[in-house]
Amino acid sequence: MASNQDAVELGSPRELELRLTLIPLGDTVRGYFFNCALEQVRLQGDEEALRRCIEASGLESTTAFFKYPMSALLRLLYHVAWALKDSSGSFEASMRQLGQWTAKEFLAGSVGRTMLLLAGSNLKRLADYLPTAYRTGWEHGWGDVTWTGSRQCLVSIHGNVVPYPYFEGVFLEVFQAAGATHLKVKGWQVGTTDTRYSLSWD
Repeated sequence: MASNQDAVELGSPRELELRLTLIPLGDTVRGYFFNCALEQVRLQGDEEALRRCIEASGLESTTAFFKYPMSALLRLLYHVAWALKDSSGSFEASMRQLGQWTAKEFLAGSVGRTMLLLAGSNLKRLADYLPTAYRTGWEHGWGDVTWTGSRQCLVSIHGNVVPYPYFEGVFLEVFQAAGATHLKVKGWQVGTTDTRYSLSWD
């Protein structure tokens, strides 16, 4: 990430504020992502934490397929990750779990089921579909896939301020659901709003 962000800890309030300044005006995301994140706090049974998370987003309620400000989602994800930190062990683990839970719900819906059906056992086809699937939920950044082997690729997400552990969780859940064995997913930051992920399987 940029030098001004290197000086702050991932998951700190200061780091959140820095990421918020990088969101282009007008970028939006589907309400589905809000609902998935808040559901994890509800499952914890902590009403006070749930109240804080809702207040942080600035939205009393969201509808799955409506569009909402990206800044509201980023605030929500950070507050949910903080609320789950004690049970998960770290901010990064919380973000990774949020990504996995969100992907699980996505795969249970019509778009996700169709994606798995079209891919079948062809994991290369599944990976190639990722940028299209991304666009169904995000009007914030874009993705691409570069193949480095028959069962190995690099997935890049450009222009998205969400920390990389979130998308690590997404890719883990999606490829496990598709039957990938010996799956390895490793993400890292390559720019202020760019992340990259190495995916491989047997």
